[in-house]
Amino acid sequence: MSANAGKFDVPAMILAPTVSEMQKHAVDLQEALRTVRESRQVAPVNTSQDTKLSTEVEHHTEQLPTNFTEHSNAEDYEFDESQDFDNSIDGMGFLTADPHKAGYTGPQSGIAALKFLQSLPLYLPLNSVNTPSSLDEDDFPAARSQSMATVSRALAKPRDGSWPLLYNTVLAIGAFVDDSNATKCDIPFYKEARRHLTMDVLEKGSLSYVQAIVIMANYLQKRNKPNAGFILIGIGFSMALAIGLHREFGMPSTSPFTMEIRRRVWWTLFVFVSGAQLTLGRPAVSLVGVNIRLPANLDDQDIAVDMEHLPECKPGPTITSALIAQVKLAKIANAVQVELLTHHVPRYERAVKLEESIGNWWKDLPPYFNQEVNLEPHLELPKRVLLWRSFHLRIVLNRPFLFEAIATRSAISTSEGPINSCLSAADECVTSICGFLNHTDSRKRGLAWYATYWLITASFVQATCYIYSPTHTMAPSWKGHLQQAVDCLESLGSSHDMAFRARNVLQKLLGETCCLPLFLFIFVPVAKGS
Repeated sequence: MSANAGKFDVPAMILAPTVSEMQKHAVDLQEALRTVRESRQVAPVNTSQDTKLSTEVEHHTEQLPTNFTEHSNAEDYEFDESQDFDNSIDGMGFLTADPHKAGYTGPQSGIAALKFLQSLPLYLPLNSVNTPSSLDEDDFPAARSQSMATVSRALAKPRDGSWPLLYNTVLAIGAFVDDSNATKCDIPFYKEARRHLTMDVLEKGSLSYVQAIVIMANYLQKRNKPNAGFILIGIGFSMALAIGLHREFGMPSTSPFTMEIRRRVWWTLFVFVSGAQLTLGRPAVSLVGVNIRLPANLDDQDIAVDMEHLPECKPGPTITSALIAQVKLAKIANAVQVELLTHHVPRYERAVKLEESIGNWWKDLPPYFNQEVNLEPHLELPKRVLLWRSFHLRIVLNRPFLFEAIATRSAISTSEGPINSCLSAADECVTSICGFLNHTDSRKRGLAWYATYWLITASFVQATCYIYSPTHTMAPSWKGHLQQAVDCLESLGSSHDMAFRARNVLQKLLGETCCLPLFLFIFVPVAKGS
């Protein structure tokens, strides 16, 4: 699998989703405050039940029992995504606040951020927001899916029955991402691919099946079926383990070409899984037992089926450069996931350490990943998405500290620490995305999907601060970035309907916050010197 985001020889077609309105459930400030407080309390030890037996093994990845419980009905998270693409679910995990639609999403998801924004007692009518489309995140250049097809074309057509599934899935996602207009022409390709996704697939295992399943999982997330995609990518991950895709094999039994393809497939799968888990707030995947090396920094034309040795890695950008950097970032994201799911509000020292890890990751990036450097179009988009993902990770890591300060009616201090890191990342994210869009005419669906996703992540942080403390010294900057995001979302709306809906939310916030009476804010503290 390469990271090639270049030409894609399929018709350019995109779905125009149907708009459906949902009523959102607001969470009051007292509920948010109680949640924050309870999440930091550890349950008292019960010596009669919790004492470890001598035969028990304690795993460092296992979360200790606490008295923190979710304040919702467990049965609310059952879901049904079997209907057509009705756009009532949000695959990005952001604008779907109805638990009957979204499935379970953890505290680091965008849905949690939306609920917190709704909890602010400023009487804004946010409980009737239209819902959009979907990260991965779980997150990743559309080129990554296309790259799997590129790899498959370098090999003979598989004879295990996977070809119709793989071929039509590639056509479906290619049609989805490669046009600038909203059409439904990718749907027939998906339906044809789904026809070949039978129970027989569970009784087989091959590289081609892994590719097909993972591509379809990513397609389903982008098509607002995030839970279906999440389940499917779990099947793909299990199948990958079953065929030993996570292990390194050597000559002479395995050729360098075959091994390199397996590396690309495995690590692309890992990035997809990690991104989806972060997006939806679900436990991180383990790399225990994985010894396969990272792919080489080479282009497709640099490797051949009959080669005896891989050539030296190139010093410049290639189609795998972004994938290599994505893997390193995803490993940090997994550590962030563990911390957030274990503590909800991370330990201060651990958050600072993880922030430093992301900073060191930035410093170690090759110079061609600098934002001021313009690469070839098929390399530039993966680079941009990589950098935007890092901003998103910083926001998600540090956002709980900001929300805790607001929930306890404390000042928003922007001098240093996690709150400053969160706000800085949000500012950088909006500036980077809008700056890039202002210098390119491309509005393809693949670009629009990712740009919209991370604009929402950053803008909701700024909107929360602006609503909470409109007299803060940084308020004009927050308002300026929000307006900038609104303008960018406007330009993305023609190719991605969710962008229009996100724009409408932010416009309503900007308009109605300006009209709120001042007495609503007189108790909001402002940090000195911030």
